[in-house]
Amino acid sequence: MNCLPAFEFSYARTATGIHLPAPLSLPATGLIWLTGASGAGKSTLLNLIKGLHPEFIHGTLSGGNPAIAPDALYLSQNPHTQIVHERVGEEFFFSLEHRQDSPSEMHTHLKLLAQFGLADFEMMPTAKLSHGQAQRLLLASMLATDPKVLLLDEPTAFLDPQMRADFYRTLHTLKQNACVILIDHHREAVPLVDICWYINERGVIRELPVAQYLDLTSTELEHERAHPQSFTLPDAPSKITLNLSNLVIGYDKKNPLFSIAHATLQSGECAVLCGDNGSGKSTLLNTLAGLLKPLSGEIDLTASGLSVKPRVQMMYVFQHPDSHFFFDTVAEELTQLGVTDVPATLTQFGLDHCAKRSPHQLSEGQKRRLTLLFPILLKKSLIILDEPTFGQDALNAERITRLIQSFKSAGYALIVITHDPVLHQAIADQTWRIRHQHLEVIEAVVT
Repeated sequence: MNCLPAFEFSYARTATGIHLPAPLSLPATGLIWLTGASGAGKSTLLNLIKGLHPEFIHGTLSGGNPAIAPDALYLSQNPHTQIVHERVGEEFFFSLEHRQDSPSEMHTHLKLLAQFGLADFEMMPTAKLSHGQAQRLLLASMLATDPKVLLLDEPTAFLDPQMRADFYRTLHTLKQNACVILIDHHREAVPLVDICWYINERGVIRELPVAQYLDLTSTELEHERAHPQSFTLPDAPSKITLNLSNLVIGYDKKNPLFSIAHATLQSGECAVLCGDNGSGKSTLLNTLAGLLKPLSGEIDLTASGLSVKPRVQMMYVFQHPDSHFFFDTVAEELTQLGVTDVPATLTQFGLDHCAKRSPHQLSEGQKRRLTLLFPILLKKSLIILDEPTFGQDALNAERITRLIQSFKSAGYALIVITHDPVLHQAIADQTWRIRHQHLEVIEAVVT
């Protein structure tokens, strides 16, 4: 049994960091649930355990050395940054080749690709994988090596519900023979938990009984709902109508992903786009944003009272927030967009004390909340969001849900990809479901 020693770590240029006042045991087997608010330092702790300081994370470390598992396998929040090969099969076999397994030994592990829904993907370019498919590929390749310590940072965030349930069943078996440290905001993971490590808002790490942590978060949510944070948004700059007619989506006319007979979206409405991993959700958003051309059909966007092209009224908030950042600090990002009261703006979005930090050093959850500011500041009327509650604890997911509802009330139109059923139910006026290579439009039932 390893021991995580007491230590203190603070990031360069900021006063933020994490602190373990007393050692924690790391068992040989079982599942440790690493919890805490978005931005508390959960990913930082995994990075330190893996031994990525000081080469890859910069800051001051004092006390003991938390790099107790440098050989652990680590799945980060952005799986595409960990893929190194051009094709799925090459990526899957890479770790086994590195271990010098024989070809016959390697092929016995192919069942893992099938288990993660990638049985026929060996020759597929990894660049064409969806985020969920990339997560599944990396998970399969890691499990093939029989890891003894596994560090998983939001491994189910981009998985559809069925794949998420399948993964939890795999995790139940895996933890019998390995130590798994898991960051996951889905409550379905709770029955698997053996130990709970909690990082509070001051960055202090301690072990908590699971029931105590659940009571703590329930109390926070009850307080938030009793005293909800309000969002004051300007009205949408224009009224828009989006019409999609006889649209065919994909990369190859001979093998399209899916088709759309007709779909319409108006100002003040939200369409939730859902479907299995790899069905084409992000491809549709890329097409609507003009990053890809449709294989055929019409995209008609009209906006009232504008002298510019209607597409200028659209903003796509990407799956990877870093694509939106251009400046050295969060404060610079906002002032360049015309924000005069940076502290008040950051407080409203739960980003207190982040003004002087590099936006690239924020947690994934913090990055997503920051990018939700951009459509308002850039005065867009049609907002496209790809997994807006990814990396959010329950409290911040609740706030993002209310923010999206405020967008609707202010006359913005939204298209949202999400695997979060609570968010889906709270915001959807329409559900656009990709199924059997067609887009079904389902109107919400008004109660």
